[in-house]
Amino acid sequence: MLNTIKVNAVYDRKHVATKPTSKHPVKGLIQLSVTVNGERKFLSSGIKVYAGQFCGEYVVNRSDAQELNEQLSHHQRAIIDRVNKCNADGQIFDWSMLNGLKVRSIIKSTRFTDWMEYQIQTRRLAKGTRAHQMTVLEFLRQQKVTDFHQLTVDTIKELDNVLHERSINGHPLTQTSIYGYHKVIRCYINLAICDGLMDRTPYSRYKVDKGESAPRDVLTMDEIHRIEQLQPRSLYLKHVRDLFLLQIWTGLSYADLMAADFTRIDNDTLSGYRVKTGKQYITVILPQARQILEQYGYQVPRMSDAAYRRMLTCMMETLGITKKISTHNGRHTFATTVMLGHGVPIELLSKMLGHKSIKTTQIYARVQQPMIQEQADRLSKLAL
Repeated sequence: MLNTIKVNAVYDRKHVATKPTSKHPVKGLIQLSVTVNGERKFLSSGIKVYAGQFCGEYVVNRSDAQELNEQLSHHQRAIIDRVNKCNADGQIFDWSMLNGLKVRSIIKSTRFTDWMEYQIQTRRLAKGTRAHQMTVLEFLRQQKVTDFHQLTVDTIKELDNVLHERSINGHPLTQTSIYGYHKVIRCYINLAICDGLMDRTPYSRYKVDKGESAPRDVLTMDEIHRIEQLQPRSLYLKHVRDLFLLQIWTGLSYADLMAADFTRIDNDTLSGYRVKTGKQYITVILPQARQILEQYGYQVPRMSDAAYRRMLTCMMETLGITKKISTHNGRHTFATTVMLGHGVPIELLSKMLGHKSIKTTQIYARVQQPMIQEQADRLSKLAL
């Protein structure tokens, strides 16, 4: 009996694709619908395009459309040729006979961790985000969770138990850190589902508690003024002071500060896209920030993140500020002391900071409570 086969391309079965001009553009996956002897399976072509870029069975409205259509055609011919070979040899077709083909998701032997590493290395990620995700990847390899079929609810539970027993420098992981591991694993499982490599996520049946973040140290207006009044001993320290003050007065993270084009300031506002998330921000350029920028001709000094962190710590020690301050605390101070402390609505602040969710911005509102108490205590002493 001859094996019968039908192959055609189908687009975006998950219904996730949007147009490239949308606020959050998402590509849809092109899959091959393969029916052999009445049994159908969907195999990934590895090709993703936006809505409006696939019509019928062809990629359209793209400069590389011809190349992508040739790839699709090659995949289809390869599958048909394999089935025809079975017919010529008098064999009954088995799906394992497609394992040697150069279609990414057909090769089910590809390990999840190898695929995840490729994604981490090729996706547009901030340096710190990529480093954190590589840490999670190495954790999975240490636990010997490397294959797609291992990603079950039971496995996720076991990983959670290991994380609760884990410690770094003698300190157990906080629940927020544990949640951070799960967040990365869940992210790449969802990407694998979109690529047709997995059918479902185990996290639909296993929820992980986010935990409560530790209170974030922020600077008061008095401490900001002390930084402004610092007389640097060197040009290098002056650059560190000015960069940190720019973070305080603009709310930009250090990566975004280095990427910002301040020559594009328009009516005391600056817009751009966050290095970490790609989310758009529109922040205000206050007079304090503009005064610093004018000193440098709107071209801010450049230095490595490590050097900046190191010198910032030294500057805080010089000023006698004992709070745990890092580069990101400038952004926190902008949100709490400068903006929320002066009545700026949290919805507007969320847009300034480029947050994906207002829930992230609401963390700063909780920080305001201890600051209010701190100021109340200080004022009560003055009254005495």
